Amino acid sequence: MRMLIVYGTGEGQTRKIAEVLARQCREVGHDADLYQGDALPRGLALTPYAGVLVGASVHMARHQPYIRRFIQRYLEELRARPCAFFSVSAAAASPDPESQAQVRELVTAFLAEEGWQPGQWAAFAGAVPYTRYGRLKRWMMRQILRRAGGPTDTSRDWEFTDWEAVRLFGEQFLQAVSRQRAGRMDVASG
Repeated sequence: MRMLIVYGTGEGQTRKIAEVLARQCREVGHDADLYQGDALPRGLALTPYAGVLVGASVHMARHQPYIRRFIQRYLEELRARPCAFFSVSAAAASPDPESQAQVRELVTAFLAEEGWQPGQWAAFAGAVPYTRYGRLKRWMMRQILRRAGGPTDTSRDWEFTDWEAVRLFGEQFLQAVSRQRAGRMDVASG
C-alpha cells in the first residue's frame, strides 16, 4: 500500500515526527511519500494513496495556513480514505490539565473549521530549539516557559516529543488503513 504524509513545520520537529511515521510505514512494507505542505508536487492527486497522514505545528495558537489550504483543496479526497491528523506544540508537553484542555480545543476547533473529521488525531509535544532562535524569540520563549514551569536554559535545545506515543499513533493509523482495505476486498469478493 502507498501512504501520503503531508506536514507543516516551523523549526523542524513536525518534520522529524513525519519522518518517523514514514519510516514506520516503510518498515511494514508500505510505500510512503513525504511532503512539506508548502512544497507539494505539481498535480498531486490522492487517488494512489490508501491512507493520508497530515501534521502541522502550532505557532501563536495557529496551524500553518498552507496545511489549512491543503485540507480545503483535498477535503473530499481526504474523506474518501483513512486519514489521521497530528498537531505539534510545546504546549502539549505541559502536565497541567488546563493546558491539555486548551491543546485539545485548539485541534478540535481547527478540524471543525475545516469540516474535516479524520479517523484519528493526536497532539504531540514538540521541541524548543533555543539555540536556533533569534534573540527576541529566545527571550519570548524563555518567558513563556518560565511561566509554564518549563525549561529556561537557553544554551541548549529541549525536545519533549513522546516517541512511544508517536509510534502507537502510527500503528493505529496503519491498522485503520488495513481494516478498510480488508473491508473493500471482502466487498469485492462477495
